[in-house]
Formats: sequence, structure tokens, C-alpha cells
Amino acid sequence: MRQYVSNISPGNDALEFIDRRLADDSYRGSSSSQHNRFSMHKVVTILRLLDKYAPNHSLMRIRTTDLSKRPQNTPDEAAYAMFCNEAKLAVGSGTQDAMRKNHFPDWHRMGLIERYGHNQAPTDPFSQQGVKYVALSGQGMRLIAADGIDEQYYIYSSGIDKLLGGFISILLALLRNNRFALKKVGIYEFMFFVSAIGTNTSFNLGLEKCVELLKAYRSLSTIQAHSVVAILADELKPENFAGEKPAKRDFHNWQNKAQQIYDLLNQTVYFEVRNNTLYLRKGRVRSFSEKVKYFDRHRVSRTPGFELHHVVPLGWSESEAQFKLFDNWKNMVYISGYEHAQITQNGNRNVVMKANDEDLILSDYRESNIHLKSGASLLYDASKQPILLDYNEQIRQSVAIC
Repeated sequence: MRQYVSNISPGNDALEFIDRRLADDSYRGSSSSQHNRFSMHKVVTILRLLDKYAPNHSLMRIRTTDLSKRPQNTPDEAAYAMFCNEAKLAVGSGTQDAMRKNHFPDWHRMGLIERYGHNQAPTDPFSQQGVKYVALSGQGMRLIAADGIDEQYYIYSSGIDKLLGGFISILLALLRNNRFALKKVGIYEFMFFVSAIGTNTSFNLGLEKCVELLKAYRSLSTIQAHSVVAILADELKPENFAGEKPAKRDFHNWQNKAQQIYDLLNQTVYFEVRNNTLYLRKGRVRSFSEKVKYFDRHRVSRTPGFELHHVVPLGWSESEAQFKLFDNWKNMVYISGYEHAQITQNGNRNVVMKANDEDLILSDYRESNIHLKSGASLLYDASKQPILLDYNEQIRQSVAIC
């Protein structure tokens, strides 16, 4: 394994982790939006235009060929062309190619639009599939019809959490836990450590281990920390590596990905970014009283290798009332780090709770079920199972999570 930064402070676990991460071709972590730069105002403006040209959730036919290959629109693409032209006039961006190749995939993953294939069948937002039609989704309609900017920001924040694969939930878990005493996360701390949480990689981290590495990194002197970034920026250039693209390393590309994530997080109701450092917004209570209640109600103790997990993620809240509804011990399970990583890798979509004797199953409405075995991968009082199941049903019905 090549040593890039370990020798800056021999024996420092954080630096050894960075070198170990860079040995993996997936060093940048999970895939996410990287090149799009959009604000809530722009998204709302464009979605309102989509509702204008394809009202009542009707399907709009889009072009499937780049303008460079076929400059002219077909007659059934006329509404799409007018929609894109008006969007570009309104917000300064949104060519026909950029809309379908960059914006629409992200907004589909945010749950704001739906995309359909050639036979008008719904497509999976997280899979590569041919797309011929788009329509405003129910959540997209709620966003453009939201009553007040606060409600709008909650709905938009929920979409960002889905787009980023649960980073809002991860960062809330890190920054709201008084035991961790982190208070902030710098962009390089996010790049090197936080973005490794719950990844399907050789460098996957759990919350507790991530906190250990963050504190080890913060133990470096200012000069040492600057040296880490300077060395990586100089060494990790594609031209310094032989072979195909997966074997190359690109610090600028990695940093750009983190910057895009921070730009999006800064638009949420939960965080603010100052000088490339992320903080909780004022009003985001740093209390974990509901977590304390979980341990008390279930009569379990903190156990190494286990993590407290919100079944319906906090980041999916669409109002302050929903946030409080989700941040309840009845919406939590204390599960092993392995199962927690599986849920994170699935974008926190395992929100449906079912019973299997004393075990619990968390489903995502598709084929991904996480089986939590009582006493093994799940620590809880099985007599409380009806309470948890009833609360899960209550949450899903109240927020239309079918």
C-alpha cells in the first residue's frame, strides 16, 4: 500500500486510514450528484414550468438524442423544447440536453419528478434506464405548492437527503450526539472520513469509528493538517498514474464532489456552511433525550459495534412537526453496524417495519429486506414490538410513505 500521508505523523490512525482508503479504486465513496449546481429557487421555478407544460402529473415527451446529433425537435417534443427555453430564460440554465442528462436524474432521485421509459412504465431513479417521458411527482407538487418558505425548505431538504443517499441523517447523527462533541465538520474531514460511513467498500466506517478518526485527525497540528491536503492535491493528479481510469486518483475531482454535497447541504433546514465547514443551524437541538428513552424503554445498554438507527430518516421530514414525529424512540432500533451499513448503502430506504416472531424486518418496498435478529443484530425489548410496529404504520400513513 502506497503511503501518501502516514509519515506526516507516524502512528496516527486518521492518516493511516486515508492511505488505506486511497488504495481502493472506489476511494471517492458512493456515487452522488457532482456536477450540477442548482438552488431551491431554481428547482421550484423549473418545476412550476413543468407543471405548466405537463399539468396534473401528465407525461411530457422529452428528446432522447443530443442536439448536436439531431438539432431539430420532432413535433411530439415541441412542449419539451418550449419548456426548456422558458426555463433557460427564467433561471439562466436548462438546455434540452442538460435538463434530461443532468437535472432530471437528480430531481428524480430527490423524488420531485417521475421518469418513464418508452412504454410509459416508471423507471428506477437509481438505475441506468432509457427515459422518454417525465412528469411532476406528488412530492414535487407539494414543493411548488408549499405554504411558506419554511415548509418548502423541509420538503426540499427531504429530497436532498434522498439524492445524497442519507448524508443528512448521518451528519445529524454525528452533530446532534452530545457524546461525540463534534460541533462541526470541515470539508476535508467529510471527504476523508464521514463520506466513508456505510459504504460498500474496503474502507467502510461506522459512526463510532468515524468519530475516533475525526478526533485523531484533529489532533494534528495546523501545519500537519495543511501538509495532508497539500500533499494529496499534488500527488493525486490523473497524469501521475498509469493504466485505465479506475486506477487513477484525482484530488480535484474528489474535492469537487465534496463541495457539491456541501453546497446542497447548505440549502437545507438542518445545516449551514461557513468557510467550507458545516455546522448545525440554530434551532437544530443538540439533544438526544429520545435516544436515552430508547435505552431506558428497551432496557438495553450501549454495546460496541451497534448503532441507534431512525427507521424513517430524520432527513425525510417535510415539516418541523414531522421532524419531531420522526425523532422519537418508537422510530428507532439499536442494530449492528453491519446491518446499519446495508441500510445506508440502500439510501436509508428500508422504512417499512414488519415482524417475524421476535425479529424485525425492514423493507424498502422492493427486494431489499434487512432481517434484524433479536438478541443478535437487534437489541430491543421484544414486548415493545407492537408499539414500534404501530408507530411505524402511523408515521408512514401520516406522511404518505406507502
